[in-house]
Amino acid sequence: MTRQKYLQLIHIVTHNLKLDDTTYRQMLQRLIGKTSAKALNIAQLAQMLNALKAKDFRIQLHHASTKKQTDRAQIQKMQPLWQTMAREGIVRDAPATALAHFVKRETGCDSPY
Repeated sequence: MTRQKYLQLIHIVTHNLKLDDTTYRQMLQRLIGKTSAKALNIAQLAQMLNALKAKDFRIQLHHASTKKQTDRAQIQKMQPLWQTMAREGIVRDAPATALAHFVKRETGCDSPY
C-alpha cells in the first residue's frame, strides 16, 4: 500500500471514530513519538492504522459489482425518461445514441451502457 493510501485511510478512520484533533495527536505521540502523520514512514503509518483498527473500526470496501448494478438500474430509468422527453419535444433526438451523446457531454463518461 502506498504512503498516500495509508494517510487517506488513517484520516477516514479518525473521522469515522469521531476522534478530535487533540486525541488523535496524543495517540500518535503515545504510539510513535510524533504528532503528525505526515512525518511518519510507511511502517509507522501501518502501525497507526492497526492501532486505530484495534479500536473496533472496520474498513468497508466498495465492490465493483454493486456499482454495476446501480449503473444498470440508473440506465433502465434514463432510457424511458429520454424517450418521454423526446415525445414531448424537450429533446430533439430519441435514439439511444442521442442519450449516449448527452451523457458524454454532461458527465464526461464515454457511455451510459
